[in-house]
Amino acid sequence: MNRRLFLATALSGLAIAPPGIALAQDAAAAQALVRRVSDDVLTLIRSTSAEAEKKAEFTAIMDRYANMRQIAGFALGRYARTMPGSLKSRYVEAFKRFVSATYVKSFSEYSGETITVGTARPTRNGYTVDTTVERGSQPSLDIRWELSDRSGQPLVEDFVIEGISMATSQRGEFTALIDSYGGDLEKFVQYLESRG
Repeated sequence: MNRRLFLATALSGLAIAPPGIALAQDAAAAQALVRRVSDDVLTLIRSTSAEAEKKAEFTAIMDRYANMRQIAGFALGRYARTMPGSLKSRYVEAFKRFVSATYVKSFSEYSGETITVGTARPTRNGYTVDTTVERGSQPSLDIRWELSDRSGQPLVEDFVIEGISMATSQRGEFTALIDSYGGDLEKFVQYLESRG
């Protein structure tokens, strides 16, 4: 994954608001949610903790802010319907460890980033929130957060960067990987487990 997309991808899918925030009724709550998740991830990126501690904290952030079962299921694409129930729990845990290992390894490439949270615009199911990642001497990066509360709690469902949907991109990568295993989901989960 290239450095330009890493920060946004690291943030993607990592947000549900604490109970009590009615996202569809409050643009300020949508902006606050985006700021909270952004701050938590940037704090971790800047941390001087050991890599193992960062992985644990990144996993904790995902557990705190995200419905990882839903996110992991979306990443499976068409294979979500055929994955046996006995494999799903292993897959979700492997998915979380894979995500943590992937992004924590790249944290050292970043320093000094700031995220400016812009306006929140209502959509049919929630809000879109625009943000700008300032990256020092490098060009800034505009990210559009897609938020929804149709599941009962506010969720960040996707990021769109330069016209690229991060959720759809991850699903495409996983689908291609599973295809390369001939649709063998056990082998796919074993691969994720080996990488986390």
